[in-house]
Amino acid sequence: MKLSCNKNELYKLVSLAERSTNKNPTLIALSSILLRTGKNQLFIISTNLEVAFEGSLAASVDEDGEILSPGKTLLSVLYAMPDEEVDLNSAGGNLKIVSKTSSVNLKCLNMEEFPTIPKIKKENHFQISYSSLIEALKNTIIATATNYTKPELASVYMFSQGKLPLTLVATDSFRLAEQKTNITHPSLALLLPQKTCQEVIRIFEDSGDDIDITFNKNQILFQNKKISFLSRLTEGKFPEYQTIIPKSFDTQVFTDKNQILNAVRAAGIFSSKLSEVTIAVDGDKGILGIKSSNAETGEYESNYQTKISGASVEANFNYHYLLEALQTISNQKVFMGFNGPQKAVLIRGADDAGYLHLVMPMRGN
Repeated sequence: MKLSCNKNELYKLVSLAERSTNKNPTLIALSSILLRTGKNQLFIISTNLEVAFEGSLAASVDEDGEILSPGKTLLSVLYAMPDEEVDLNSAGGNLKIVSKTSSVNLKCLNMEEFPTIPKIKKENHFQISYSSLIEALKNTIIATATNYTKPELASVYMFSQGKLPLTLVATDSFRLAEQKTNITHPSLALLLPQKTCQEVIRIFEDSGDDIDITFNKNQILFQNKKISFLSRLTEGKFPEYQTIIPKSFDTQVFTDKNQILNAVRAAGIFSSKLSEVTIAVDGDKGILGIKSSNAETGEYESNYQTKISGASVEANFNYHYLLEALQTISNQKVFMGFNGPQKAVLIRGADDAGYLHLVMPMRGN
C-alpha cells in the first residue's frame, strides 16, 4: 500500500474509528484499525463486534493494499504530526507514515486476525435528514436508563407503522421523552442501544448529508456518502407507553422558557441531597413558584406571574430531569400540564406537538 492524503481528514476518521474498537488489550485485532485502499480512496475500518465503523477519504494512491494498525497508537501518531499531507507506505508488516518534518515506522498486525464485518441486505431501508435524526436522538437519549439491567430501558425505541410518523422514545421509568419526525415508514420497531445513539450523534452531527438507514431484526446500518456505522440492536420489548401520556390536564401553565429554566437552575443550588425542588402553581393568582431548601446551604424561592388555567397544584421533582426536559425544547414558550401532585408533568413547546417530555414527581404533597 502506498498513498498520500490529508492528515487532518485522516485523523478525524481514525479518531471516530478508534471509538468503535475494543479496549481490551488481550483482543488485539479488535483494538486495531484496518486501512484499505481502492478507487483512489483510503478506507478506515474498525469493529468491536457490537458495532462497526467505516469511513473513506480521497487519497492519491500509487499502490493498492491494506494493513491492520494498532488503533490507539495510530491515533496518537497522527495527533502529534503537523497539519499537512502525509505519505503512507506499508511493507513487511509495518506502516511507514511520513510528513515533511517527521517519520514513523509502526509495527502492524496480521490481517487474518481481523473479523469479517457483516453486510445487511437493503430490503428494509429509508432515508432521513441528518438534522432530523440527530435532533430526535438528542431529545430522547437523555431519558434512557444508565443502568443496563433492563436493556430496553437503556435504549431509544424507534418505531413507525402505516401513516404514523417515525417516532423515537425513551424512558428510564422516572421520565419519558418522545420525538416525532416528519417521515413515515410502513412497519418499523427497533431498539437502538444508548451507546449506539451516542456514536451516531457524534459521527453524523456535522455531516450535512441525508442518512440512509438499513435494518433487519438484529442490526441497523447508518450510512451517508463517506461513513457507515453498523450496530447490533437491543433485544427485548419496549413498554407500552402511549396510555400514560395524558390527553387532558387539570392545570395548564404557559410560561417563558428562559425564566423557568433559570429558576429551576437556581433552585437546584439549594436542593436536597435527592435533588428535589418544588413547583407550586397558584391557579387563582396566576403565579408560578419554584422553591427549594437545604439544611446545609439555605433556601431559594422564585415566584412570577404567568398564564395559568385550572386548579392549583404543588409537586416535587428531580431538578436535573426538569432542566434536561426544558433545555431540549426549542420554543421560547413552554407548556406544562399537571393532573395533581402525584401524576407526571407533561412539558413541551407551547406550539410544538412533535416533542414532549414527561417527568414523574418524587412524591406527592
